[in-house]
Amino acid sequence: MSAEEQYEDTGTCYSQDGLTFLDLFDVDKYAEYRKDNLFYPFASKEEWEITDFLLHSPLSMAAINEFLALPIIRGLKLSFSTAKELRSRAEMLPKGPSWKCQIIPSLHHTKNPIRLFWRDPVECLEALFSNPLFHDKLDFVPRRVYTTAARLTRVYLEWLTGDFAWEFQGLQSQVPRGATILGTIISSNKTNITTMTGARVAHPLLLSLANICMQTRMKLSSRAFLLTALLPIPLYLHSNQRMQGVLKDRLIHQCLSIVLKPLMIAAEIGIMMSDPIGNLAKIQVDPNDLEGYFDACTIYRLNGVHAPFWQDWPFACPSVFLTPEALHHWHKHFQSRPSVRKNSILQPTTGYRHYSGGITKLKQVTGRVHRDLQRYIVGLLVGAAPRRFVIAIRALMDVHYLAQSPSPDDNLLASIDQSLLTFHQNKDVIMTLGARTGTKKTINNWYIPKLELMQSITASTRKVGALIQWSVDATEHAHICCHLDRQDKLWRFSGVLDPDPEELPMDEGDDEDIAELEELSTDQRTALLEGLNRTRVTTNYFIKAKEAATVPRGPSPHPPQTFTAGNTAIHLNYSPTRTGMKIDDVADKFNILDLRDAISNFLRLDARNRDVIHGVGISRRSLIDRPSTLPFDRVQVWHTVRLQEVSFHDPCVILPVQTLHASPPCPGWLKGQQDAVLINVDREYEWPQSGLRGHAICEVQLIIRPMARRGSHITCLKVGTVHPAAGMHVLKHAKHGDGTLQMCTFISIIPELGAAADARLTKETSAHYSSSFFLNKYFNKQLYYALYNASQRIDT
Repeated sequence: MSAEEQYEDTGTCYSQDGLTFLDLFDVDKYAEYRKDNLFYPFASKEEWEITDFLLHSPLSMAAINEFLALPIIRGLKLSFSTAKELRSRAEMLPKGPSWKCQIIPSLHHTKNPIRLFWRDPVECLEALFSNPLFHDKLDFVPRRVYTTAARLTRVYLEWLTGDFAWEFQGLQSQVPRGATILGTIISSNKTNITTMTGARVAHPLLLSLANICMQTRMKLSSRAFLLTALLPIPLYLHSNQRMQGVLKDRLIHQCLSIVLKPLMIAAEIGIMMSDPIGNLAKIQVDPNDLEGYFDACTIYRLNGVHAPFWQDWPFACPSVFLTPEALHHWHKHFQSRPSVRKNSILQPTTGYRHYSGGITKLKQVTGRVHRDLQRYIVGLLVGAAPRRFVIAIRALMDVHYLAQSPSPDDNLLASIDQSLLTFHQNKDVIMTLGARTGTKKTINNWYIPKLELMQSITASTRKVGALIQWSVDATEHAHICCHLDRQDKLWRFSGVLDPDPEELPMDEGDDEDIAELEELSTDQRTALLEGLNRTRVTTNYFIKAKEAATVPRGPSPHPPQTFTAGNTAIHLNYSPTRTGMKIDDVADKFNILDLRDAISNFLRLDARNRDVIHGVGISRRSLIDRPSTLPFDRVQVWHTVRLQEVSFHDPCVILPVQTLHASPPCPGWLKGQQDAVLINVDREYEWPQSGLRGHAICEVQLIIRPMARRGSHITCLKVGTVHPAAGMHVLKHAKHGDGTLQMCTFISIIPELGAAADARLTKETSAHYSSSFFLNKYFNKQLYYALYNASQRIDT
């Protein structure tokens, strides 16, 4: 039982007379007109939909004029006939924080004037703070969370569960009694803001509130980040290219000082920001002497910025607010070459990229590519690299995965420190082998800033909570041009007027997979939230299984194709891949010569022990006491089944569906395609809490429904010991057995390929011809955390 300690006398509500997003909409100067026409300044809902489409499209004003001049469009008798009239009407929509443009003077010549586009960050924070989308997703009270009531082990979740928020709230001389601490998040990355022509680039500055719930804030569809500024990237005419870089760095800080000045003032007069004050050493050289100042800075490994933007910001310290970040600091940390050939022969997994041509031909290696490669790197290095080399890489992988936990505790942070220590104890072998290389030559030092930043993972976690919430994944995908004034007005207006959930896109799949939505609520706030949160809906098979279980029992030609087994939902398509196949034909097609005996054995076990789970890996002959006779001769066959789990850390979060294959031999897959799965064989244990105890890992070869039953034929893999270098369980082929479809989770296995993969192996045959595998715990974080937590319980 977990325990929680909250800081008292914080987050006091002084009044309920504040203005929300809807209130501002109702007090707009055109609100009176909307009493008669809700879509004013447009004549109707249809006209508004055309407007919304045109202004969100990439069409130029000339193209919009041509579109509006078409006879069929003119026949609609719209209230506007030109793009200029259309845009003027859009300017009448309710607005959010306004944009402004400022010319930035410079002592150094540039090709074009330096223009800074920005809007008041305090107004942006107020817009986020008053947005009904976050009405139940905001946190105001610092707290300490513990794993047990004894309060021995801390858990670090949201920002307000970290030590900094608690300690800062304790500064009574700085924080008035009853005050609320607001944490400000700013993120920026270089982005193209023109397409094809112009070559205009800028640093978009995105702003959010750390008080917004982590899971909500990290979803791009939640719009929890507001575009606050476009920081310019001018072309300086200085002859020294390095000095051009120094000038650009200085300009970024100068622009940030301008944009964030309202927040600095707010911190002084009462809105407490999230970052404490810091001290800076001074260099006794005139900063206007650009090259001399830069030379003096290099002694201290500084970049030549003389006026960092945080210098006048109360409670701002870069050692706290510059946290380790998953995408750039961990996923893009390194790339391994020994696994080039081996990557191409791994069996593909639905939903994940397969590098059939290897990784040397990749032209652009994105963060997602790095994540994909890191899923397999440890298993593929075994045998191809020395033992200590594998241990060092595995230790780094453990740091990457552990640090991304959304609920790290003191024990997990100790594991991170231990993994870092293991890496440093074994990293010398990497240098000895010459594996630390640059673009042209071998590097003989460990001057890697990203590696140095890893030393601050545990300290930062204790200060500001789980580090995964500070990932820039969400802001990396923010599109700039759609967030300026007009687009912001369109989004706000659309969210209020058109919250129709019927237009929500669904996951692709069978017709019966379309989730049924609840009736549209008449509550204005609920309707608004549904309209604002327009995003792809993940089909929830747990709900569908519950609905199927509540249907009155009766004769049905089709039994429920969706059901649950523990924490896993299992879904079969309504229509099987093949129906009415003879058992002998199925045996020939899937190359399962003893299929009839296997089905007979399954039915005998099912008849004797209806309330238990059938074991796997059991010798069949000792259980068969009479010839195989079956009450049916034909079966239905499925080639795929879908598995869905809940999040390991939060059972309320439904994870995306994973497709499992059990296909027969066919052109291209001469041995068929079979995926691995974890199956429960002992009901005393439950996945994922128990780890691998009470479970078996199997390859599913056949999915059938004989008569009114479902069954599966599987190949069992015996779980062996943990490999000392890779830290992964070794799997060996065992006697095959039979089991019900009580699957727990999809499992990724990596063939133990040794020093070099056999040249005859392909992605279609590597799993079939291998006899030894690794249980790939790095395939996804769900599996990794389950195995990690199970190992921790065993150790204690």
